[in-house]
Amino acid sequence: MPKYSERFRRISTSFLLITLGIALALLLVEALLRLFLPNIPGAEITFAQYLAVPQRSPGDPRLFPAGYSVEFDVRGLYMGADKVTFHVGPNRFIEPEPREQAKYTVLFLGGSTTEGIFLPDLDRFPARLTVPGLIATYNAAMSETGMLGQYQTLKYLAERGYRFDLVVLATNHNDTAWSRRFAEVKAQYRMSEFASRITTVYQHDYDQTKRASPLRLLAWMHHFEEVLRLKSSTLRGAGQAPSLTVEYYLKMVRPYSATPIVRLEDCTRSSDPRSNSALAIDDWQANFALFREETKRLVGASLLVITEPNSYGARKESFFHLDLRVPMTCNTNRGTGVIDQQDVVQVMRDRATGYLRAAKAAGAHAFDLAAAMERYSNGPEGGTYLYDSVHPTPKGTAKMAELLRPVMNSVLESNNP
Repeated sequence: MPKYSERFRRISTSFLLITLGIALALLLVEALLRLFLPNIPGAEITFAQYLAVPQRSPGDPRLFPAGYSVEFDVRGLYMGADKVTFHVGPNRFIEPEPREQAKYTVLFLGGSTTEGIFLPDLDRFPARLTVPGLIATYNAAMSETGMLGQYQTLKYLAERGYRFDLVVLATNHNDTAWSRRFAEVKAQYRMSEFASRITTVYQHDYDQTKRASPLRLLAWMHHFEEVLRLKSSTLRGAGQAPSLTVEYYLKMVRPYSATPIVRLEDCTRSSDPRSNSALAIDDWQANFALFREETKRLVGASLLVITEPNSYGARKESFFHLDLRVPMTCNTNRGTGVIDQQDVVQVMRDRATGYLRAAKAAGAHAFDLAAAMERYSNGPEGGTYLYDSVHPTPKGTAKMAELLRPVMNSVLESNNP
């Protein structure tokens, strides 16, 4: 018996020493990683760091830093997509920033659709509307930004002496999200409340978001696992690894692959997208008159409000690599459901109608670009015009510019005969 007890003690002691050695090694690795390696990109840890991102800086203009440049690998996103570099000019406008005088100057404000996310500089639809010597287009859009965020941009540009003949605003997608986000903190997405409540909204968003692992070692292990998984997969028929951009979209789409399809009437009242539309329409009715007045006062411009297209009615097979549309969902008595495509198309039409009606009631010029694009973006080849639910391909921006050009020219000529 003593012999077995001695052997057990030796084994236990060895096990404890090995465990302690592994623990000390892991602690040393964690310390070294914290000393020499940054956080995984996008893994904000503190609320202060969260607010440091340009889109989340309360009170600041929604503009990128001057001279900012970043390269995106977008292989598989749309036909001909490879690597694109996003450039910002010396005055914080998205390139190509006009360098020459023109008869008319037009400022574009909006979210990622106007920003032209993941597109080459010359393929953004505002850039396509430049006519040397006649029309100079300035792109001051930024992803996630709505009307009231762009009001901060207008003030910033006015303080630096900018004047424009026309401001083109396209924020119906993002405004709808902002109306919901403000409602979640018992506030309204209104000019009178925006400055005082925006930090509260961001705090709520931050609290609802799952933070990254506080252990740098686990975070980087997960990151390398993702990289290896990407390298092991291939694009459909392309024989190459998909880009991180495509994988970003797939992460949002995959969770709904087995979710049942439901109709709007199945949605609970609180999660029915039409309730969110009603919130947004109320906010637009309150905000547009002030925004139009401020546009004229601050930069001397008329206001042209346009709607943004969507591809919810397009055929799944029309998308280049994979269908990257993030579905619209709602809660039902049987759980979460993906809303039927045609129902979503109608929801988007109704929102666009509410957006334009509020703009017209405030005296702004208005053009339903979404309706004009519907035969293309929601047609049988819709995926060639938009690579996901709302973002245009180069082919899509060419068509958008073609449809918008005569409307924009007419407004410029009528205001400046």
